[in-house]
Amino acid sequence: MQLREVIAWGSYDLANTIFSALFVTFFFPFYIKNFLGGNELEIGLVFGISMLLVALVVPILGAISDKLKRRMPFVIFFTIISCIFTFLVVFSGLYAALLFGLIANFCYHAALTMYHAILPRISTKSNIGTVSGIGVAMGYIGTMVSLIVAYPILRVIGWETLAGTKAMILTTAILFFVFSLAIFFLIKEKRYAKPHLIKEHVISSLKDVKNTFAKLKAQKGLMPFLLSLIFYNDAINAVIIFLFLFGREVIGLSVQKFFFVYAVFAAAAAIGSFFSGKIVDKIGSKKVLIAAGFLWVIVIILLLKINNLTHFIAIGSFGGVALGMTATASRPKLVELAPKDKVGEFFGFFELTDKFSGVLGPIIFGYLVVAHGYPIALLSLIVFFIIGLFFLYAVPNINVNNTPV
Repeated sequence: MQLREVIAWGSYDLANTIFSALFVTFFFPFYIKNFLGGNELEIGLVFGISMLLVALVVPILGAISDKLKRRMPFVIFFTIISCIFTFLVVFSGLYAALLFGLIANFCYHAALTMYHAILPRISTKSNIGTVSGIGVAMGYIGTMVSLIVAYPILRVIGWETLAGTKAMILTTAILFFVFSLAIFFLIKEKRYAKPHLIKEHVISSLKDVKNTFAKLKAQKGLMPFLLSLIFYNDAINAVIIFLFLFGREVIGLSVQKFFFVYAVFAAAAAIGSFFSGKIVDKIGSKKVLIAAGFLWVIVIILLLKINNLTHFIAIGSFGGVALGMTATASRPKLVELAPKDKVGEFFGFFELTDKFSGVLGPIIFGYLVVAHGYPIALLSLIVFFIIGLFFLYAVPNINVNNTPV
């Protein structure tokens, strides 16, 4: 393990979490609802449809990257396109902004497929949990960095103004790109495939994906693991997208106050990520994921009873810890279950489950908010986590020799 590569890899977690925090959670939903006249269902559809599109593409991207033995060209391309369309959102009316937001989110998640698949190359079997935890922790440090940068901008331009909101969306695109530069230049890959063979690799990759789908059931534990992630992430994606709007609706949370609240949540997630990475290396990723699922259920139940800012901060902090635990333990578990020569392709399926879960979770939550209010929508999240735990119990533990126990 080279520390320089680990830090460069983790810096991309820092970069893409800036996008997740400022664009997905904060200012895109706020911009659409408060200034362009949209609603929670339209916001949910943007993120749901974009993830569905990625779900149809990422297994093929993963298989192609396995053939080419290269991930970085995909990371660079999709990151740049995501930044461009994030930038364009502020110059658009409602429907164009929804479309550009969809494209930006699509490219953001497509880049993550290749980013995750770099993990086995920069880590070893004994420290993969720790390296994964470092990346996730750096991601939440990135959230805090983005809030520190955003604070003086909004203080000058205005916390809940149209100009301030547009400025923050533009800032998101810039920060995402700037903090991605480390992985662009410091992760080096050998050139295995020749350009004239790319077409053959694409055709071969399509066949590999078809064969892999047919063999999913034969890969012990993989199918229930992917199903558990679908239901976990259904709930988590809804939480990430609607967290600010929920706080604004239930306790009248302002943008300025939510900056402080979100910084606390990010710190809790960073702590949860770092320490759960070490725990994964000692007791295994499955036990950490089970603990995270139960913690999520407790957090959602408590959110139904909040009536002030103090309760929201306390409960949300435990949610941050659960988020860090889930993100840290998921990637090592997939590496345990995937064949060594199919890691990129199986990370494609890992992203596929995340995107399919991103389809139903936000759309169902957004619909329930519009039709029945936030309490009923929160109850749906508990159902998702319980189903996820059910499938997770069918996933085998893996010992140090990488065999099921």
